[in-house]
Amino acid sequence: MKTNILDRAIEYVAPRLAARRLRARVSMNAARGFDGAKRGPRAAGWRATGASSTAEILPALSVLRNRARDLIRNNPHMRRALRIQVANAIGTGVQVKFTDKALQKVWKGWVKECDAGGLLDFYGLQAQAYRAWKESGEVLLRFRSRLPQDGLDVPLQLQMLEIDYLDSLKVGLVDGGFVVAGVQFNMIGQRTGYWMFDQHPGEVSQVPRNMVSRFVPASEIIHLFDAIDRPNSVRGFPWLASAVWKARDLDEYQDAELVRKKIEACFAAFVTSSDEGFGVGRTMASAPSDPRRVEALSPGMVEYLRQGETVSFAAPATSNEYESNVRVDLRALAAGTDTTYEQLTGDYSQVNFTSGRMGKMEFKRMNEQDLWLIFIPMFCEAVADRFVSTAYLAGKAKQPVADRLWSPQAIEFIDPLREANGIIALIDARLRSRHQSIRNLGDDPDEVDAEIDADRLAIEVPVSGRALDPKSAHEVLDRLEQILTTVPQ
Repeated sequence: MKTNILDRAIEYVAPRLAARRLRARVSMNAARGFDGAKRGPRAAGWRATGASSTAEILPALSVLRNRARDLIRNNPHMRRALRIQVANAIGTGVQVKFTDKALQKVWKGWVKECDAGGLLDFYGLQAQAYRAWKESGEVLLRFRSRLPQDGLDVPLQLQMLEIDYLDSLKVGLVDGGFVVAGVQFNMIGQRTGYWMFDQHPGEVSQVPRNMVSRFVPASEIIHLFDAIDRPNSVRGFPWLASAVWKARDLDEYQDAELVRKKIEACFAAFVTSSDEGFGVGRTMASAPSDPRRVEALSPGMVEYLRQGETVSFAAPATSNEYESNVRVDLRALAAGTDTTYEQLTGDYSQVNFTSGRMGKMEFKRMNEQDLWLIFIPMFCEAVADRFVSTAYLAGKAKQPVADRLWSPQAIEFIDPLREANGIIALIDARLRSRHQSIRNLGDDPDEVDAEIDADRLAIEVPVSGRALDPKSAHEVLDRLEQILTTVPQ
């Protein structure tokens, strides 16, 4: 890089200052090579910081969360988008299959009584957690250990808490670590606990509240948020963050259009007169000689204007672009909510099989990413680990760890015949196992096989048309008993 006399003089007197000037000049020259880094009128008002994810999120987090919740309460499209996300990702629940059949039976009993509030089962808590995660950007689950007198086979329950319970203003140094936005870390960056309120900060005033947060160990809390958004993320932000203003603007545009339509529906007449004695508000004339003026119109009426009077009628401007404008905005909202336009609106008038399948495949990929990279590892696996360890301590499991497989609910086929034939072709070509295909459909392969065998035996015996000999009858009964014992209760 060329230097001038001033640069050489500064370098001679203050080498460190000269080095800083040189680095700044190199940085400016590099920025000029990218249009996105150039400064000028186009970049006026574009504020882009180099702050960490927490520094950027924390000042706006409560506002974003409250606005997102308000949109979901009051905007039908946002409410539908959230329901679509939860229905397609969770459905009726992400199922687990333990290799230990005895433990699987204990799990099936525990999922019905795991809710500390006594309202939902584990799969309902899954839907609640996923919904709160998308709506608020994060959600908390607290493990609640129970006593033997509580009557639970596995003395463990789950309490779902909104992220408002976390003290976001808690920051600073503590013994052996530090606190950022209510989350405590040790000196090597591992989460050691959370600072939480005893009650919701926004609870009704009649409920006594203690606004002093208390420390809860990280082993007792699941903090579900999008941890893959940025490295070193501490908190998450609402899923609707990028669509908040677009949704708000669409609401206001539709309200304005409704007002305009109401104005168009009004029929108004304006009378201009040179009569100095002209007045309004008089009763309608009842006879030709009556000096009172007509101020109402009726069907079939013929009225002659007086000398010096003219009448003009209001003609509000009409627009035929409303539907196209709304459709453009709804497509932007669909992109901002990770759904398709057809899912968001229920309008399938402009979609065919190919485009519908392409949209479904992209939507399914995003759902699978959220499930397998975030929800299942951070939520489902953590709950299963705690369940197994608690069941082991309660004498209901043989080991404190257990192998398991998770099966999310499958999305329905668009064309069942074509897609089912595709699955069959993959199985026949030995590119996918039959059990894996069944799990991808959200079912348990062992249960499916047992039910198929039971159906076959139930059909074959009557179809034979003859009485079975004692030996064959015993074989059939033994086979049925074997099938029934393999089906988890």
